[in-house]
Amino acid sequence: MVEGDAQQLVVRFDPSVRLIAGSMLALYGPGRVEKHPLTKEVIIETRKLVAKAQALTSSLEDGKLRARVTWSDGSALAAGLDVVPLPNDAAPNSPPVLGAGPLEFSAAGEGSVRVRLPISDPDGDQLSYRWSLRDAPGQAGVLDARTGGLPEVVWSAPGVAGQTTLAVVASDPFGQRLEVTVKLVAKEEEDVRKRVLHACAGFGALAQPSFARLTRDPEGPWVGIDTNGAVVRLTPGWSSVLPLTFPPDQAPRRPLAVRVHHRDLYVLDGKKQAVLVFAPDGTPRREFAACQAASDLALAPDGVAYIADQSAGGVLVYEANGKFRARLGRAEKGDDGFTGLTRIALAASGELYCLDVAQGQIQRFDRFQRRLETWTLQLDPRNPPLDIALHPKGLLVLLNSGQILQLNARGVASESWKGLTESVLVERPGNALALTVDAQGEVYVAYGEGLLARYNADGVVSGVRGAGLWGYSRFAADGRGRLYALDTDYGYIYQYDSEGFRVARLGGLAKSGGSLKSPVDLAVCPDGTALCVLDSGQSGVVRFNLKAPADKPLLFGQPGKNNGQFQNPKALAMDAAGRTYVLDYKQHRVQVFDAGGAFLYLFGHYDSGKLKDELSEPTRLAVDPRGTAAYVYDEDTYEIKKFALDAQANSASHVNNSGGKGDGPGQLRDVKAMGCDRLGLLYVIDSSRGDLQLMDFRGSNAIVAQVRKAADLGVRKLDSLALAPDGQIYLFYDGSGVGWRW
Repeated sequence: MVEGDAQQLVVRFDPSVRLIAGSMLALYGPGRVEKHPLTKEVIIETRKLVAKAQALTSSLEDGKLRARVTWSDGSALAAGLDVVPLPNDAAPNSPPVLGAGPLEFSAAGEGSVRVRLPISDPDGDQLSYRWSLRDAPGQAGVLDARTGGLPEVVWSAPGVAGQTTLAVVASDPFGQRLEVTVKLVAKEEEDVRKRVLHACAGFGALAQPSFARLTRDPEGPWVGIDTNGAVVRLTPGWSSVLPLTFPPDQAPRRPLAVRVHHRDLYVLDGKKQAVLVFAPDGTPRREFAACQAASDLALAPDGVAYIADQSAGGVLVYEANGKFRARLGRAEKGDDGFTGLTRIALAASGELYCLDVAQGQIQRFDRFQRRLETWTLQLDPRNPPLDIALHPKGLLVLLNSGQILQLNARGVASESWKGLTESVLVERPGNALALTVDAQGEVYVAYGEGLLARYNADGVVSGVRGAGLWGYSRFAADGRGRLYALDTDYGYIYQYDSEGFRVARLGGLAKSGGSLKSPVDLAVCPDGTALCVLDSGQSGVVRFNLKAPADKPLLFGQPGKNNGQFQNPKALAMDAAGRTYVLDYKQHRVQVFDAGGAFLYLFGHYDSGKLKDELSEPTRLAVDPRGTAAYVYDEDTYEIKKFALDAQANSASHVNNSGGKGDGPGQLRDVKAMGCDRLGLLYVIDSSRGDLQLMDFRGSNAIVAQVRKAADLGVRKLDSLALAPDGQIYLFYDGSGVGWRW
């Protein structure tokens, strides 16, 4: 404090401090001091609360913030008092508020728009946001993230003009919420020749780091330390790695823990045994602390740093300016000493939890750094604790097996969460490494095999991600941003959510109790309600109800030459009405079945191979999601043949052919896959040409709207395509993949 009277003060703050109008402040003056009886060194200095103040504005001018006093205990106010932003539990907590601004956003069909909302918090709390689309799942477009720390999200519009509702819930750390709905409008499509592709996702070893430690930036991105010892950062929706470059001579050499505070990156470096502070772009800011064998780092809202350091005797406490404040604990056995301090966790209330692995204990200190009762863990020595984190349900303790203990307010394990080993999503995930909790209460556990398990707020595994979970050659995509992979060796179908987490497993080979014998292809209904697998071993189709995955799947079709029978089924597709289309190579035809597996009609034939509508060597199939057109690639003539479909009359008629062998626009050599979007545009990948062609078959003749080389799409080769109904493109090769949107 530098000037003022009983009503108005001028307070100086570091420019990195974030305050808004209404933020509460605490004014501290000199208080009780305790010194060591021999060295006279100050051990404890308890500052005295003199007054509380409230910020009038959110602007800083020349490093000054104007504030007014809202409460005082009668003590005199004088220059030189310490001023600290108060946690919101020290003042009435206000809910987030919606300011003036647009609540309607629009994008061209299959285009995208960034939705930004004027939401803020009167108390200055860091808000978290949860986004969801309310209308017509699978037909309302896709969001690039479910949660985040900023009031913005990217919406990819559906290909059909119309409107939908976006819902957002803004929450502060103390339970206050604001719910807002936004109108989203999908307009008519733009000229497809002028559209620009944007990368929207990465999968596999080239795009998904394996985390050893993980935390979340309050603004939404994920920040962690990978198993190679590098600090990495990902987008809020896990879609891609964000740039983070350190100067070569100042980069962290052996990062042990990473935290984000006011956008700055705090890295505990095991090589320097210090905390390195970097700007968001990786520019070094400062360095502080002198450690001996540090293992973990925690940061308070006011910037005070806590460092776990067993060799130094306990937890080292440093002020926000880097000045040493105190050491908590000492190196010895017993309830008030440490012999194996490894991890620490700091509650919003300021309570500090310290994990002593060697003694199987949790030592605790209150916000004034006074020792609290020690908690003793009742554990199997073969399954030791590894990490701790605060959760709305209590303190979580991660064990080596991946099991998580939930401790209540008395330090008793009131609940146990199952580890990833007990999930069917992966086999042999290895040992757990670390855990973190985000603002929405979801929990993430890193495993030594490069996997990351996700738990919902109730402690149930809700997904797993990892670079090694994409080694398949057959994929499909629905309109909800979900992907499906077919494991042709073991007969499993894996479902992935819009953030790339594997969330479900279906099927399996019959010899292992599953429903498949020799699966060769898969297709999904555009709205994600049903999925079909083409099984050459049964010469049939196995249909799964994705609304009730536990239901017994439906099998239809059988060996033979008659309607509803197959000889050499090659490919299949589905439309929005749930109809299934099966291409039979040997029968030279496509058969159509309704949602219940009943035969409807067929089209295609082969006589002499000289007629334009004949299917000589049909290998690839794509169907308009609306069920109005089908496209068949004939390997013999290097042509794509279009058929108009009439669902009312249960019939099809040949329209035209396009292609021919060659490297020119619209020509073909080795078509690996095709897909058709809601606009009726056809996407074709060709491994020999090494490109993706976007063809417009909607007129009397096919027009090549765009051509993209594999290298321009971020892949070395084109093996597999999954096309979402609204034009999102997913390309896979050698266990890796990329996603693109317009």
